[in-house]
Amino acid sequence: MLPEFDVEIGYDYELVDLRTDLTSEKVAAGFVEHHDYRCLGLPSWEEAAECLVREAEILERATRSSAPDGIEEILTAVEEEDDVEFAELMSVFRWNDVGVAGVSLALSAARTATFYSCASGLDNHHADHPMVGVVPDRQRAALIAELAEGTGCGIGQHWGRWYLYAKSVTALHALGQSILEHREAFDALPQPAWVEGLEEELERVNDY
Repeated sequence: MLPEFDVEIGYDYELVDLRTDLTSEKVAAGFVEHHDYRCLGLPSWEEAAECLVREAEILERATRSSAPDGIEEILTAVEEEDDVEFAELMSVFRWNDVGVAGVSLALSAARTATFYSCASGLDNHHADHPMVGVVPDRQRAALIAELAEGTGCGIGQHWGRWYLYAKSVTALHALGQSILEHREAFDALPQPAWVEGLEEELERVNDY
């Protein structure tokens, strides 16, 4: 089964208060206290789509599992059987938690700055419910807000940044799918200033 968490879904945000000071240097190096989160860079829509497909397969299997956390059961079995296969699988998810990896890559492909993700399983997770942190520009934020409401995901805003959250990872996965389906709308928007030079900054950061 997939865990479901007792959290009230709400929409507490102000578009005019979103952060607008992000640069490629800040995004590459990390701009919040969640320093263990690795910047996803500028993934393509194809990479986001592949991640969502693989994630959907695991979520479907997890719903048929009798274990309290079906995702954890599946991933543990893969790792115990073949750690190379496990590493290859997790590389598709960029080593983010399964259940929030898809929406994280979709948000990054939509050219928003992600900075946090946690699927909130039953053990060894930071958040107490599934959550993804992101800073969108105002135009992208308006579109994401509409898609989030349509998939049952909430929005909380703190210090100009958003935390998208849900009762279950299935809702965040659905949000990722919805973002992918609306990729043309995102691509039609001007790119945020921090996109320019981000790949070069990531290479510089990774060289240290």
